[in-house]
Amino acid sequence: MADDCCATQLIHGNGKFNVQGLHSFMLTTNLSQCGLSYAVVAVMGPQSSGKSTLMNHLFYTNFREMDAFRGRSQTTKGISIAKCVRVAPFTIAMDLEGTDGRERGEDDTTFEKQSALFALAIADIVLINMWCHDIGRERAANKPLLKTVFQVMLRLFSPRKTTLLFVIRDKQRSGLPMPASFLPSRL
Repeated sequence: MADDCCATQLIHGNGKFNVQGLHSFMLTTNLSQCGLSYAVVAVMGPQSSGKSTLMNHLFYTNFREMDAFRGRSQTTKGISIAKCVRVAPFTIAMDLEGTDGRERGEDDTTFEKQSALFALAIADIVLINMWCHDIGRERAANKPLLKTVFQVMLRLFSPRKTTLLFVIRDKQRSGLPMPASFLPSRL
């Protein structure tokens, strides 16, 4: 079923837009037949916070996920999109590269600002994934990034409404099996 989602790299980690990939995505998913009747859901947040996993569980996409048993590392580079399976109307899931990643360096926030603004400009819903223990922290909670993006968005896109949904995470995988009685039937 996740194979039906047609996951595609929209913007590469170097910031280059994948025109051919978008064209292929539109043809394969019949997006052009939807007209204006489609939605976009994006997820943003710190690196290794489970953004791809969250999207895969909610929307039956198949974004690449980090293997926590191999150690924390960057999995999503740039921005990927996929068709949400079993969701009507036609919905596109957008998985953004994590913020605060050591791969880009501590001071290089240009790409994360650009990708966050891009997501807020085109998405109907933006999921902001964050760890419970990061609430109240200046950098870890992405406060400077969100402040900058909101200021720019208010100046450029004031009539546009985007729903922001904060997803608070407080449980990490431990490597210990979880008893089946604790697992919800549907996340």
